[in-house]
Amino acid sequence: MAISSRKPLSTVAKKSIYAAVNIPFMIMQAPAFMILPALYIKHAGLELVLVGAILTTLRVLDAVLDPVIGFLSDRTRSRLGRRKPWILVGAVLGGAGTLAAFQPQYSTGYVYFTLAFFLMSLGWTLQEIAHSAWLSELSEDPGERHSLSTWRYNAGMLATAMVPLIPLTGVFKTTEMTPQVMSVAAWLVVIFLVLTIPPMLLLPNGNTHSADVRKVPAKTVLRDMFRNKPFLLFVAIFTAQGLSSGMVSGLYYFYLDTYLGISGQYSYVMLSVYVLFVVGAVLWLYLARWIDKHLIIGICILLTAVTNLGMYVIVPGPYAFWQLFGFFSLAAIATAGAMAAQNAMLSDIVDFGTLQSGESHSGNYFAALTFINKFNLAAGSGIAFVIAGLFGFSVKGANGPVAMAGFFLAIIWIPLALNVLAGLLCWKYPLNRKRLEDIRRQLQSQTLPPEELR
Repeated sequence: MAISSRKPLSTVAKKSIYAAVNIPFMIMQAPAFMILPALYIKHAGLELVLVGAILTTLRVLDAVLDPVIGFLSDRTRSRLGRRKPWILVGAVLGGAGTLAAFQPQYSTGYVYFTLAFFLMSLGWTLQEIAHSAWLSELSEDPGERHSLSTWRYNAGMLATAMVPLIPLTGVFKTTEMTPQVMSVAAWLVVIFLVLTIPPMLLLPNGNTHSADVRKVPAKTVLRDMFRNKPFLLFVAIFTAQGLSSGMVSGLYYFYLDTYLGISGQYSYVMLSVYVLFVVGAVLWLYLARWIDKHLIIGICILLTAVTNLGMYVIVPGPYAFWQLFGFFSLAAIATAGAMAAQNAMLSDIVDFGTLQSGESHSGNYFAALTFINKFNLAAGSGIAFVIAGLFGFSVKGANGPVAMAGFFLAIIWIPLALNVLAGLLCWKYPLNRKRLEDIRRQLQSQTLPPEELR
């Protein structure tokens, strides 16, 4: 029996299965730029500036691969649909890459670090582009898309919370993040790949309002995307916000370890924060009944800017942990609102682009988003490493005023400015609730000529 002819799944089952696919890939991705680079520097003896340069170089390579993957995904035709085959391949490559990358030790050098990160990143990319693009095809309703996006986000946050939970099990001698903890996390990725990928095959392949795009040249696809003004604004917003997040994430472990001296509390802080990510995503989904997605995103990004400033207020001492917990609780709730709505917002933009051009390029749009998110994390952390390193910041402590000024510039002041810019840009976004309802009706009826939207 063909998969498309199976009995339809319930709404809850569809959301659960779709969201669960994100679990192993988020366990894979979460430590990749927040923890692993720091552990390779600390335990494998790699240099801060060189690690930053490698991460940035890998993202440049992604600039080539991401649009190619999106382009090919849109043109895939199989019994499993357009997206599932790419997720399956991503699971194999990502699982193998994770087992290799999550082993920071002195026997691993720069070449090993580069190749392992590339394989893991490639597997994650294949899944991320296909899984995200699939969202716009599983539902045509903007509200249900926001719900699906929130379920996906929350599954990812619960998965991410598993990583800091590992050293709290009592099996290890310390509650700090260590290479041994990363090894356990790698096997968790493999286990969840086995548990979540097979049920994915039960989901519908999805629908589009587009003609066959296999004969559409890449030049036309790029032209259509660059003519999509809401998409260009979306790129500006999330590039600024993402670079800010990437810079903070890259130096966050050193902020706890070298500056505040509470790295032993890392797991407790992050575990609490990930729980608040889930709470925040549900809260903002509820508020979305009355507030448009783009305004929620703008409010959340500006709240995150407040927490950037809060990091400067925190000083080493007995109260540092609770001060950090307070500011990062607000940051978690704010970040959840912005990121949970991100895919749903882009799905709406895909609809606008489909109506504008007559062709659905969802894979290409989500390939662009995947590149932006990965570039922001890696380039943001890489830039932060380079700035801190150029000012003489040392991960082993004993940093003078100049070194700390460079450190704060990279982890606080530049991220603060970027978040303010991104938050204000959200008020320029044109696709409000009424406009989206019009687009949906027009797509269903196909009565409006594409030229009228140009």
